[in-house]
Amino acid sequence: MTAFLSALAGGFLLSLTFPPVGFNFLAWVAFIPLFWSLSMTGHPGRSFLCGFLFGFGFFLADLSWIYNTLITHGHFSPVAGVAVFLGMIGFLSLYPGVFGFVMGFFSGKGISSVQAAPFIWIAQEYMRSELFTGFPWDLVGYSQAGRLIVVQAADLTGVYGISFLVLLVNAALWELLRPKIEEDRISWKLIAAAGLAVVLVLSYGNARLKQFSSTHAGLDNFTTGVLQGNIPQEVKWEDASRQQTFAVYEKLGREAVEQGAELLIWPETSVPVVFGGRDQDWMLPGLISERLGVPMLVGAPSKRKVNNEISYYNSAFLIDSRMLRFRYDKMHLVPFGEYMPWSWILPLGPGLAAREADYSAGKTMTVMHWKDCPPFSVLICYEAIFPELARLGIQDGAKWLVNITNDGWFGDTAAPYQHMAMAGLRSVENRVWLLRAANTGISAAFDPSGRSLRSIPLQQEGFFTVKVGETAAQKSFYSRFGDVFAWGCVGITLFLGFSTMGFRRRGRLWKRN
Repeated sequence: MTAFLSALAGGFLLSLTFPPVGFNFLAWVAFIPLFWSLSMTGHPGRSFLCGFLFGFGFFLADLSWIYNTLITHGHFSPVAGVAVFLGMIGFLSLYPGVFGFVMGFFSGKGISSVQAAPFIWIAQEYMRSELFTGFPWDLVGYSQAGRLIVVQAADLTGVYGISFLVLLVNAALWELLRPKIEEDRISWKLIAAAGLAVVLVLSYGNARLKQFSSTHAGLDNFTTGVLQGNIPQEVKWEDASRQQTFAVYEKLGREAVEQGAELLIWPETSVPVVFGGRDQDWMLPGLISERLGVPMLVGAPSKRKVNNEISYYNSAFLIDSRMLRFRYDKMHLVPFGEYMPWSWILPLGPGLAAREADYSAGKTMTVMHWKDCPPFSVLICYEAIFPELARLGIQDGAKWLVNITNDGWFGDTAAPYQHMAMAGLRSVENRVWLLRAANTGISAAFDPSGRSLRSIPLQQEGFFTVKVGETAAQKSFYSRFGDVFAWGCVGITLFLGFSTMGFRRRGRLWKRN
């Protein structure tokens, strides 16, 4: 029982490293209670339970905002909300449970499971990011988003490399403590590997921060305005509030243009009417663009006829006066939010955020450009936590990224802070600017080193302007090659697993000193 409680406490400790608490230093020790509990069980089944409880403690605290969203906007009863929330937490906890199971399996097969832990953890994080549409929310590496010198290595490994470093340091610290508990020898190879990794990452981070220290001053050539209307989700779609919404964004846009903005960015679904629908108010953004004399990127639901059927999309439109220049339809939709999965089994109606019917997914990433504006791609809301979508835009020729979102669903909870931190890391991975426009906040501008140069606080109306320029450097290693590091960790984990089943002699594997 003590081992299980230790694992649960370790997961809660890890949750404190993420926004809004942000005690990110705790991430470097948060796995030690889990390692202790795994050392006390020594059986794959009990080790799975330890990993599951670690995940349950983490997700229960880290994702507590989901319950608030279910009650406030999903109109669930408290009992149903608790049931759905705990079901989601239980499902996500299966991934750390798999980590615990593999650790327990290896420990009985002659492999130092602690030395293998960083590889196994990254393998399960990658599984969580990809399986069943993926949910890579608050991977361990994101806990260090505020430590710029640490996260610079993400342009080589993505966020998974930062997670690996955190797990490696945890494993090394546990290796120092373990002999006092288990009366065993210390593996100095693991200690040395962790120390070397920390030195290399910090040295690399320092060099990259110096390299990008003046990007916002030397290469900037295009002024962009980011608008945050702070329209409450509760009144967003009311007809009586529609004209007020347009008035707010026109006022903010005019003030941004007076400060030199050459492009205005509105948040996700900031236009409270379906583009292309019968309601002619969808044309109002074009009139506002004409009056202000600048192009605008606006977020709006839209519809189009496909195979004689009407399909709805969560879209972004680049409008110049009354002309529609570019369109992007969101490719990675939120399950249960923008569409209801398995609807043929569970006919529960459209997703929580869908208007008249489930949204359909877009098929291609769009690169937008107009006149002197450097080409850019748009990530709509949830898409910002999927690095492969940002990479897709960069590979197609985008020189900077825009993330439009509506975090009004979450209210004053941890979610907007967590979402912004994850989105900001896309700028480091690809070494490009990322501008974020959020309906109720937090809007921000990140330079290619991940520095937040401008921001608008949560639940405040406002705008900012920022000069955006193309970076002089070539595409980053991560932009070009993607998740080769994560795949390497998956491969090493599989190799170790197969080896324990007779494909390799155990004597060749991970010997202790």
